[in-house]
Amino acid sequence: MNDMRRLRELRGEVPEMSGAVLTEAERSFVSMLRAEGAGSRAPARSRRPLVVTAAGLTTAAAAALAVALTLPGSPGGQAGSPGGRTGTGTPPTSTGSPAPVVLKPVSVAEVLDLAAAAGDGVAPGPGQFVVTESVVMATAEFGDGGRYLYRAKLTNWVSADNTRPGASRSEQLEPLAYPGLPIPPQAPRAGTVNLQLVCPVKGGAARQDYAYYATLPADPKGMLAYFGRFSGGGGDKNFYLWKAGGELAGAAMPAAQHTAVFQALKLIPGAALVGDAQDVAGRTGTAIGYVDTRFGLRRELIFDPVTFRFIGSRDVVVDAAKAQAPVGTVLGATAQLSVTVADEAPAAPPGPKQGACA
Repeated sequence: MNDMRRLRELRGEVPEMSGAVLTEAERSFVSMLRAEGAGSRAPARSRRPLVVTAAGLTTAAAAALAVALTLPGSPGGQAGSPGGRTGTGTPPTSTGSPAPVVLKPVSVAEVLDLAAAAGDGVAPGPGQFVVTESVVMATAEFGDGGRYLYRAKLTNWVSADNTRPGASRSEQLEPLAYPGLPIPPQAPRAGTVNLQLVCPVKGGAARQDYAYYATLPADPKGMLAYFGRFSGGGGDKNFYLWKAGGELAGAAMPAAQHTAVFQALKLIPGAALVGDAQDVAGRTGTAIGYVDTRFGLRRELIFDPVTFRFIGSRDVVVDAAKAQAPVGTVLGATAQLSVTVADEAPAAPPGPKQGACA
């Protein structure tokens, strides 16, 4: 044990290596040292600061954002995937207990290995609901150049086996100004709450429930091929693969499929380690990212620095001209607060132009 601890301390003095140089054996060895350190009571030895290379990734925006942005008084927006793992925040420590060891991964691959090993997803039974609480922020637009940052707290009740009507609740938070523009008067007022019916989804590819995700490939190459079904048209193919995988990072699914998501993301070249990043709920984690060169945004996934469970995402400006906002501005973000299982969903009315579930 003492020898391992000494090796871990020496590891902190070794200069960082890029993902191209860091071999799989070295990566596994580093992960073992860090895991041993997380279990020890010795405080973490300080390391050299990470040399961060900006390159981006994708958001894992909650699927209910699509519902919330089409409610009365709300503008249209982009949709992602709900779900994820329980206990996404840093575990609290009792008085007198040692502080959690904050890991400093040296590559994108190591972050994804740690995320794949985080484990402990929800396991709903037949007829139950996956309940996801999250905070989202997205760029919203009105006609005549009106633009602002929409923010809401969302709660989704999604039928785990796609057999029962669920619900989506959105609570509007105070909107933020888009850099250089006033908040449009049409922006939804903070405190407005909407509850809307969510019907079971017809059509395999559109489903986002636990039972459907359980049918996805449980191996990295098979999961990567599944990402390709949603790659979109034109642009950087690898970015579209990363975007598809990133939107599954927080989805509620069996552990085998969730592990395959992170291992498949490792197979996509072009991502970079970003380092410390704050999600929209104010929690600090470790981010990896991939740049969307079309829009000048680095799309990041953020992981808890202790458990390496997925906790959120954000879109950060890296090209001011393309994004029409200063470099470093966050234009989109999510924070996954909790994922639990419930026996029932609240009764909710149909939304605009929505009938009762068939």
